[in-house]
Amino acid sequence: MKEPYKILLVDDEAEVRTSIIKKIDWDHVGFQVVGDAENGIDALEKVEQLEPDVIMTDIRMPYMDGLTLAEQLRKIRPSIKVILFSGYDDFEYAKKAIQLNIIEYILKPVNAVEMADILSHVRDTLDAEIQHLRDIESLQESFRKNLPILREKFLSNLVKGNVERADIPILMEEYGLSLQNGTFWIAAKVVVQEIQSETWKSRNLRMVSILRLLEDRLEGFGTYSCFHRPSGICLIAVLEEEKQMYALTTLLEDICREARKILGCRMMIGVGRVVDRLDEIHKSYTEAREAVAYSQTAGDVVFLSDVETKKDTLLRLDEKDEKELSYALKFGDEEIIQSCVENICGRMRNTGPAQQGFQAYVIDILSVILRVVQKNGLEESIVFGEYDDYNGVLNGICDSAAMEKWLCGICFSISGSLYRERLGTTQSIIEKAKQFIQQNYDNSALSLEMVCNHLHISTTYFSTIFKKEVGESYISYLTGIRMERAAALLKETDAKTYLIAAQVGYDEPNYFGYVFKKRFGVSPNKFRGK
Repeated sequence: MKEPYKILLVDDEAEVRTSIIKKIDWDHVGFQVVGDAENGIDALEKVEQLEPDVIMTDIRMPYMDGLTLAEQLRKIRPSIKVILFSGYDDFEYAKKAIQLNIIEYILKPVNAVEMADILSHVRDTLDAEIQHLRDIESLQESFRKNLPILREKFLSNLVKGNVERADIPILMEEYGLSLQNGTFWIAAKVVVQEIQSETWKSRNLRMVSILRLLEDRLEGFGTYSCFHRPSGICLIAVLEEEKQMYALTTLLEDICREARKILGCRMMIGVGRVVDRLDEIHKSYTEAREAVAYSQTAGDVVFLSDVETKKDTLLRLDEKDEKELSYALKFGDEEIIQSCVENICGRMRNTGPAQQGFQAYVIDILSVILRVVQKNGLEESIVFGEYDDYNGVLNGICDSAAMEKWLCGICFSISGSLYRERLGTTQSIIEKAKQFIQQNYDNSALSLEMVCNHLHISTTYFSTIFKKEVGESYISYLTGIRMERAAALLKETDAKTYLIAAQVGYDEPNYFGYVFKKRFGVSPNKFRGK
């Protein structure tokens, strides 16, 4: 059975709210009354707690009227539907209501039948909106239209190493790709030499022509995918046997010659080494990017192992490794950090390079760690661990055991420091906010926006951390500060109530009295007389 929509009733007359609640068969119209409020300010406080789908509010109310409430809701909860009712047939109000996208506007007294019809209409509107979002055919059509873009984004993330291994076959099927069915994989990067004075439009048309040329000539080769990246065209090819890479290289050379002859431009293609797992294609692509740089001296198509014959003896961190290490340092728990360290150190055990290779690998790791340390304002000495300085680290790490001991130690140390830094930053923000509120609670214009402008943070972030750390919303906290101060002034001074109201940030004495009674259960005068 479908859950009823939640509705909040707002009217300054309690009998009106009670009458509306009793008049309507709420289950029949598909709604549940989750609460009621006496005015707009009261309603805004309850919105955060009750999360209504619809607010039914009077226009004319003290302290905050219905239109002002609608304006505030449009800023903070634009998805909430608003029904306005009033005892005044005021065209200007109606016009403004329309501008605020009010879903319904009706006159009091509310007729039960009319009200039920209106609520049924609102329910149907909400149902239609939800159905639109859930509509499978519509979603599928949208997916089909955007499939080329989604496929290109997926492949781009794949060659960057940003796709989890378990997700690859699922997404391949989702995007209609068959690249996972193979024994070996290889990546190539295609760069086109720029032509002086060429316009942006003509360059893009030329790139489309080159992509078409690649696809036409590679059609008989086997399974492959060509796609655009910001820096050029990328190719992923599936190989049944490793020696097919030479046939692919020959075919790519022929394509370069055709591009020069037919399109009048020079193509340069870098080819990475063969990998035996698709989730490692980013390694081949990293090499392909490097190989392109050799095309100026080594020809149009460059296979990296041809120009860097000793590359397989060297360890290195690729883009994916760097991201994983950075993430582990900044956000990883003990398990994530341990897994990342084991992955990095495992390569040293499996590769067995010379001392120079170890040092180059350590330098790569140090570079990633230093960027995290410097960006977050930590002392650089934290990366030394048990060693005295950078030279100590480079000379002291000569095997995987020493690497694992050092890397584990500094990763846990940095992660702990960053956690304490974030915790301290959050607590500092909260303390500064409390201090600002204490200094300005007597300002009737004090608002969430003013506090956040003072702290230079967004209202959404501040609201989240404030409620989490303090245990109540900003409005509730501010009201508490004002009420406690008002109570003290009532007990300690003979000042008039309206003066005390102004001293604690209330321009409207009546509203001050309303909030005070709501807080303490008695009026300010009775409180003073206790």
